[in-house]
Amino acid sequence: MNEHPGVFREDGEIMFCNFCDLSIEWKSKSTVDGHCLSKGHIKKKQVYESNEQTKKQLTISTVNAAFESKKEVIKDLIEAFSHANIPLEKYLKEGGAIPQTPILHQVHLSRVFNKYSSSLQTYFNQKPVAIIIDETTDDCSQSVVNTLFAFRQHTKLVSVDFLELFLSDSAAYMKKCFQEALKPIMPQLIHLPCYAHIINLIGDTWRTLSDFSLLKTFLSKIKETFVYTPARKGHYLSHLRMHGIEKPCKISLPNATRWNSWFKMVFYTKDHIDYWPSFYYEEHERDKNNKSISIINEILQNEQKKE
Repeated sequence: MNEHPGVFREDGEIMFCNFCDLSIEWKSKSTVDGHCLSKGHIKKKQVYESNEQTKKQLTISTVNAAFESKKEVIKDLIEAFSHANIPLEKYLKEGGAIPQTPILHQVHLSRVFNKYSSSLQTYFNQKPVAIIIDETTDDCSQSVVNTLFAFRQHTKLVSVDFLELFLSDSAAYMKKCFQEALKPIMPQLIHLPCYAHIINLIGDTWRTLSDFSLLKTFLSKIKETFVYTPARKGHYLSHLRMHGIEKPCKISLPNATRWNSWFKMVFYTKDHIDYWPSFYYEEHERDKNNKSISIINEILQNEQKKE
């Protein structure tokens, strides 16, 4: 058995051939060697080894197929989470069939990102595009700048000859940026300011006129009473319901970054000012030390006296 490892097995005092499943006379070496050299033994050994190799290949194929299937499931899961803007660490915490979040970030998320990036490059290849740079904030409320299109991956300084149009708002710093920074290096560039912003700037000049100083003060104090005391919004809606308005609208407060929001509040004031004297009288009773409410009550009382 030592001379033919793996060929024979011992069962009691009988020696069996593993391939032929026959008992062999083990006392005579020539008998054992003769069996190993026989055509029948050699053929059965080859068939056995061939079957074992096939089993191994099937096992490897099955493992590879399962691995590829798992990768596909993980890829589809990450794509679904990304499209829905769901953080991976919110639900994928335990690991197991789906790896833990650090592995997903380090290995699988980059593959999905590269695939998406490649698809964008293929789609926009040789096509005119707009390069959009937008100010925004990240998850930590820190100011960042997003560049939605980058020209070539490894080029730090690229040609700007292909640029033809510069579209921006009509702020003074944007005009200065175009005239002093962009125009000298890109003479072909045309600046197109936003006409809606121009109209908004013209509209804002009305607020600077002295005739509107009282209205400007009045609306700013109204805004203060709601911004610094959020609970007052609920009081206000309840007050409107008590006075017959079944579906009251929230008060429209002006915002410096939202065009025409000041005028929207003016129109809102025109439709709801009749409810404000009683509302702010009640709010004054709740908070008599509030200076903004006191100023509002004084303005409302003076206007009622004039009438």
